[in-house]
Amino acid sequence: MDAFLTVSEAVEITGKSRRTITRLANRLHQNGSEQVMREKTSRGYIWRISAKSLQEAFGFCALQSVPPVAQAPSPLPVQAEPKHTLEIARQGYAGMMAMHQEVKQAYEALLAEKESRIRALSQELARARKGVWAWLRGN
Repeated sequence: MDAFLTVSEAVEITGKSRRTITRLANRLHQNGSEQVMREKTSRGYIWRISAKSLQEAFGFCALQSVPPVAQAPSPLPVQAEPKHTLEIARQGYAGMMAMHQEVKQAYEALLAEKESRIRALSQELARARKGVWAWLRGN
């Protein structure tokens, strides 16, 4: 089976920009080619492009083999004191609630401004309608 590479891997091998590789992937996808796949991940969609299509598109004699992506060693778990951990969690929660209140106040101010603008425009419209009716009846 042909090896499929991510856009980052293809950029590394070909030396082309991410945008160029993405344009190639889009073009292949629109043409219904099986040399490109769109894969769903937890962060969204990623393109996987066959090495063969990269070779054809950019005229390489032979592509270097892509080393498998090495996983970074997982960090060692930090042994925290339960009291310290609880204190950090409380600070995070308090900060989050303070930020929530600030956002809420900003949205309430925008809502009040919007409602006053709607009232003003409604009154202006009523005056304009009244003037049109008066003009029609007066002439």
